[in-house]
Amino acid sequence: MMQVQRQAPNIKRLLDSSNSFYQDLLGYKPEQTFLEQIPEIQWNKFAEQRGLNHNSSGIYLPRNQTAVIQEENSLSLFHEYFGHGLYCEQSLIGRRLVDLERRLLEEEKQEFQAKQFNLKDIQRFRQQNKTFQELDEFRRQNLAQYELFAIFTEFLLSREFGLREMFERKYDSLSEQDKRAISSMINFSQQYGDLATFYAQGLARRTTSERVKRLLEEVYGKKAVDNSKLILLTGSKKPFSDIDLFASSDYLQSSQNDWLDLVVFNKGDFEKRLTLFDIQLTHPILTGEFVCGDKTYLDYWKQRLLEQPITEEAIQFNLQRAETNKEFADKSNSKKDKEDSLSYFNSYLRNARSLEQGNRNGLILNSQSETNIQLKGGTE
Repeated sequence: MMQVQRQAPNIKRLLDSSNSFYQDLLGYKPEQTFLEQIPEIQWNKFAEQRGLNHNSSGIYLPRNQTAVIQEENSLSLFHEYFGHGLYCEQSLIGRRLVDLERRLLEEEKQEFQAKQFNLKDIQRFRQQNKTFQELDEFRRQNLAQYELFAIFTEFLLSREFGLREMFERKYDSLSEQDKRAISSMINFSQQYGDLATFYAQGLARRTTSERVKRLLEEVYGKKAVDNSKLILLTGSKKPFSDIDLFASSDYLQSSQNDWLDLVVFNKGDFEKRLTLFDIQLTHPILTGEFVCGDKTYLDYWKQRLLEQPITEEAIQFNLQRAETNKEFADKSNSKKDKEDSLSYFNSYLRNARSLEQGNRNGLILNSQSETNIQLKGGTE
């Protein structure tokens, strides 16, 4: 539950507006992050006690997920609360950071409970503590990414709320290395959109058909998406898995990276493969979530898959695809590629055997097929 202390009108307005922006864009906003504001007159004393740079105007504390900012400092709100705060809630790296900090805190409490201690005692304890060493190494490995995301958040929210000049003044004070890094991220967002930028940075993907369509429009252009015959959302839809999409389109291109796996077939290849009961296509047609395109076309193919004749060509096609995947698995040095190919080998082989028996129980890639598809069909 979010805690807000002593909200001044301007910060309160920015807080509410930014929350709405993130909820609309990502499907979530900071929920576990606390916000504490320090009056400007007290900030220097606070910064000195914390050992902060005298030019600083905020700090984020992962162990209690608290953003502390100088009162009325908009960029610090963006950086600490929405940058570090959201990253620690909705990315695996951020969650790991919080877990390590909290584990260290519990070990420090256990070590120093009912004892008098000072800063040097804590430092000596940490030098020998495995959790601190793990945390220290983890921070070194991920600090650049952690800070870059927060600076990008300043850019993004400054753009949204008319504070670009304020951000640009701060940007001018960054090192050349930091400028190059943030410029690269800004250029990525301008080319592929805000959603793609957040997903590429490892934030959770709350996929809905509307959000996926928006993502594709930003990456490929609205015209390419609107002219596509069919786009379906498939896969596990887990927040930290890539977004699996299937499309029949002459305007999109297949794409695979850490956050998007889009498989595209042109209309002619799409229809030919469906007549052959290719499970790479039958599975998304029968189980996928409609994103956009021609819904009537989708319904037509769903029905046709249950009614069209089973041909010898279709059986041989699936047997050949099984053999191809088996050969690839045997030659692959990648564990993941080997596992994926063996999975397809088994699915294509099972589909071919089912088709030989005149049924369609193999049209879905997992065990759902045993209960979902039970219609019989003749062999031509």
